[in-house]
Amino acid sequence: MRTIHAIYVVTPGSIWADQRALGRTVLVTATDTQHATCLTLTNSDDVQRVVDYPAYGNPRDMRGTTCRIRLDRFRPTSNGFAFVTANGAHLTALLTTTP
Repeated sequence: MRTIHAIYVVTPGSIWADQRALGRTVLVTATDTQHATCLTLTNSDDVQRVVDYPAYGNPRDMRGTTCRIRLDRFRPTSNGFAFVTANGAHLTALLTTTP
């Protein structure tokens, strides 16, 4: 089996896009040896549709929640994360506020 290595280093302040939940972006706030602690900046397209139109399901806005993600998922595969930017920490307050 061939190993796919990450192109970008996972560092605090970097923003990544989830390839499984299209539209979802996360901000890395901290890392340890195996995991990254991330803050959800934007909902996936499916979750946002339910938040906008609650008649289609139980709305739960995921923006502002934290999660832990294994570092080996930060690679550009179909179930990994794609690199967006390395210095997006200043956008956190703008992207997580609700109108």
